[in-house]
Amino acid sequence: MASTPWGEAAVLDEVVLRQRAGVRAFSTHVQLLETKSGDRLVRLAYATSARAWVRRGPVTFRIDDLERLRGQLAGHPELAAAFGLNGARRRQPGASGPRRRTSPG
Repeated sequence: MASTPWGEAAVLDEVVLRQRAGVRAFSTHVQLLETKSGDRLVRLAYATSARAWVRRGPVTFRIDDLERLRGQLAGHPELAAAFGLNGARRRQPGASGPRRRTSPG
């Protein structure tokens, strides 16, 4: 589970991109979340190597990191669809399963 401004959400999928800036190591986490009401969210978060927990905050990608992220998302079709990558299409509300509301904000 993950805390969000919209309440607790389940982590449905996640890509972890390990990065390095000089001697500093950290990882960026791209997560597909779903709230109890069925809203889907994408969260970009980071964690330092010194601490195991994920922290929210602004994430900056180098172009090379974005290329690696696109490659890793190829194995995660629903998360890739949230970004409109690899020809994946975002699931439309009511297309299958219960109708989903748009998240506020």
